[in-house]
Amino acid sequence: MLRNHFGDAMASSTIFSGVKLTWLGHASVLLEGDGIAVYVDPYVVPKGSREADLILYTHGHFDHCVSAPSITKHSTVLMGAKSCKLPIRLLEIGSKEKAGPVSIEAVPAYNIGKPFHPKGEGVGYIIRFRTASVYVAGDTDFIPEMKGYRCDIAVVPIGGKYTMDEAEAAEAIAAIAPKVAIPYHFNYLAETKADPAKFKSAVEQKTGGKVDVRILEPAR
Repeated sequence: MLRNHFGDAMASSTIFSGVKLTWLGHASVLLEGDGIAVYVDPYVVPKGSREADLILYTHGHFDHCVSAPSITKHSTVLMGAKSCKLPIRLLEIGSKEKAGPVSIEAVPAYNIGKPFHPKGEGVGYIIRFRTASVYVAGDTDFIPEMKGYRCDIAVVPIGGKYTMDEAEAAEAIAAIAPKVAIPYHFNYLAETKADPAKFKSAVEQKTGGKVDVRILEPAR
């Protein structure tokens, strides 16, 4: 089990206002609230994971857009960006959908000055449960649109190269001003090495400690 810089054991899950978030690894996230399970980019799915009511895909890259039969049941709803070539309900940027008690908004996600994620090809999601809203950024840099995002929890990539690094992600968190910030998309692929403690320190400096940074370890 990983430990933080205080020597305390790190968990793979955290709860805020009745919504449970589990970092499965890489860019794969499980959200549980209002009686349903929502997965985002289930590239990493530990054995025995709960079946999905909704699966969201941010874009078409191999480490994001992948079928997940172990968590898919007959009633599972699949939604995603147009670049994901799976049989899913396509979501354009700005689209808003409902899945039972949960609402989903697709928001921009793209690179600035990098070729990997062109504007318009991928999305992030703001997922609104009854008691809390969660922004899952997808593969993106710090983009101007983030200044208009509002959420309780923000899950942002820090791995660099393909996405923001720790410093850029801290700038994004300062712009969004969520209550909780969680880093992901790091230390799974060789090109995404990053230090979540560096991200935490930068967020604390830029927000005056007003954002609760929670560092998770990948689920086993």
